[in-house]
Amino acid sequence: MAPEKAKRVRGKRADGGELIQQLNEMVAELIKENRKLKRQVDKLTTRGSAAASSAVERSLRTIQRRVQRALATPVKRRRRKLAAATTRRKTVTPRRPRT
Repeated sequence: MAPEKAKRVRGKRADGGELIQQLNEMVAELIKENRKLKRQVDKLTTRGSAAASSAVERSLRTIQRRVQRALATPVKRRRRKLAAATTRRKTVTPRRPRT
C-alpha cells in the first residue's frame, strides 16, 4: 500500500481589521522589547567599563535601527514566476538544404 499524503489544512484568512490588530500587537511587543533592552543597556553602562559600554551601546543602536527599519518600510513580496514563463524555449536553427 502506498502511504497517504498529508493534507495541509489552511486556517481562515484574516481580514484587514484582524491583520491590522495583529500588526499593532506585534509593534507594541517590539516597542516593549526595545524599552527592556534600553533599560538593560543603562544598567550595564553604569556598571561596566567604557569599552564594554560602548560595545553594548553600539549593539543597541544596531538593534534599534533594525526595529525602526522593520516598522518604517512595508514588506515587499516577490511574485512567483509561472512555470511556463520560466522554462526557456530552445532556439531552432533552420536546416540548410542539401545540395
